[in-house]
Amino acid sequence: MNFNHLQAFYYVAECKSFTVAAEKLHVSQPTLSLHVQSLEKQYGIVLINRNKKTFTLTEDGKIIFAYAQEIFSRASALNNTIEDLTTGNVKIGSTPTLAHYVLPGVIRVLKEWHPSLKVQLYTGISREILERLVNFDYHVALIGHVEYPSNIIYKTIAQPKLYFISAEPMKEIIRLADLSNYPIILPEQGSATRDYIIGEFSKRRIPLNNCIDCENAQAIRNMVRLGMGGAFFPLYSIADDVREGRYRKSELEEDLHLTIDIAYVRERKNMKTVKNFTAAVRDHAFKA
Repeated sequence: MNFNHLQAFYYVAECKSFTVAAEKLHVSQPTLSLHVQSLEKQYGIVLINRNKKTFTLTEDGKIIFAYAQEIFSRASALNNTIEDLTTGNVKIGSTPTLAHYVLPGVIRVLKEWHPSLKVQLYTGISREILERLVNFDYHVALIGHVEYPSNIIYKTIAQPKLYFISAEPMKEIIRLADLSNYPIILPEQGSATRDYIIGEFSKRRIPLNNCIDCENAQAIRNMVRLGMGGAFFPLYSIADDVREGRYRKSELEEDLHLTIDIAYVRERKNMKTVKNFTAAVRDHAFKA
């Protein structure tokens, strides 16, 4: 099999466009079309329904595409593994709040242990980070607990208590039922914190007045400060603001906690950088 021809078909099928695929592969569209036609001619099958209005794969094309997805996924994993073996670097995925408040100290420790180590830190919501982890884009992740696929190893590293913050005075200890009509600002969909909070309201059959969704934790805190609603945060991310009087915090009678995990793909469980990162988080994070 000519893998250049298979790659051409794979990108066309993935992009559902000869034009877009040609741009990604940096080849001309006629060259790309010729490669796909050569693959079809070699095996005597039709892979793509040629229709100017819609792009669809034939039944044979769907089968070949499924195999191509697996082949090029493994090729990408191989490239990342070779990079692991030849470069001293670690790519870390994390939620923005953990990256801001927890990981700087962890990374400092890693650099003290291994001064030549190159560290790359990427942020996103938990489910986005998990997807990149599964695709071998990151070596290890520090994220809120989500449902993990079977090839992911995860270890719970901390369960910090959640507090409710607001601009107006509230009781020192409140119940979720007290917030049934209160405007609440939540992280965007895909956030482990969002799913957990919604689940806690739902299982108690308490209505949730979610007025705003926001992807940025700092923006959420600013909106709380302006009196636009309240939000849930762990203490490590709000302690300074509470101390300086930017907003008030209340404990929750239900004693809600986040679950924070270290996660990595099974194939990387013996990597030295993954082991070092896990040790640094365990020894130096969430100690306050």
